[in-house]
Amino acid sequence: MQTLTKLIEPNRSILFTCFKPLPSDEQMTSPSQGRSFSKLPSFQRRGDRLDRSGWSLASESVSRVIRLSIATLAPLAAIAHPNHQTKVVDATQQAHGLVAWWGKEAMQVDGEMIFGGNKIVDGTFTFEAHGPRARYDRADGVSIIFDGETAWVTPADAEAPMGRFHVLTWPWFVFTPFKMQGEGITLSEHARHEIDGVNYYTMKQTFAGDMGDAPDDWYRFFINPDTLQIDAMSYIVTYGKDAEEANKQPSIIYYHDYVNEGGPVISTRYEFWLWDSEKKVNVGESPKGIGTISNISYPRLSEVDFTVPEDARELKLPNEG
Repeated sequence: MQTLTKLIEPNRSILFTCFKPLPSDEQMTSPSQGRSFSKLPSFQRRGDRLDRSGWSLASESVSRVIRLSIATLAPLAAIAHPNHQTKVVDATQQAHGLVAWWGKEAMQVDGEMIFGGNKIVDGTFTFEAHGPRARYDRADGVSIIFDGETAWVTPADAEAPMGRFHVLTWPWFVFTPFKMQGEGITLSEHARHEIDGVNYYTMKQTFAGDMGDAPDDWYRFFINPDTLQIDAMSYIVTYGKDAEEANKQPSIIYYHDYVNEGGPVISTRYEFWLWDSEKKVNVGESPKGIGTISNISYPRLSEVDFTVPEDARELKLPNEG
């Protein structure tokens, strides 16, 4: 199966053939970005001609187009790679239900994360679908709220180790597919990596220096070429540590059990491993952590509360004391 794509540049047009595995043309639409990628024209053969709504190319013309000079192919090679990355990103977000996601105002899930045999997360997360606000209501009655500027814990005398980290990190991990691109985000190092027999599309995500609590964090997506869903994501955590130290031991999260409850396609089970970025293999005999989410819902913003109560204490960054 092959895809024939028409690229139109000023005063000229060229045709080239790209072979699988590439996202199909039907997957190349991203309504949320306000653009759509040109779909493959529905050609019908008539003798030696290819017709589509008045566009006819005789066989001789096709031959002339195929006989592209090296000078023409050079700029094409330069633009094909970044364009392909953009298509993969848009197709991946589409496969995760981006259109449905843009129709949501907030998301709510029950979450549980266990690391080293200890339950470090147990409660309900609520967060804006398209904004920074979030809250984590722990099972023990303590609430951690991020109001868009800083994090708070209530009641004020409650212990909240890593509370700021939890309220900001887990929502990001839950809806990773919808945070692939945006202001302050750079995608680079687009490549193919084979893991367990799957030749994944991969790309690295980095952040602007003023973005979030840990702008030195990075993520690398592993996108399944068949489903176009994110099967895994390697990453480092620089929260409370410097980037050089964090880069010595990356981790990876594996996304399992995707569900569609209300439109967006969300993973509901996670495995966390230490990761060897060079060899592309897990480190150790067992995962360092596991996690699940359940009871997924999408309330309206008018139905959730991100206000900070009077009885609350600010949770500062580790380096702020």
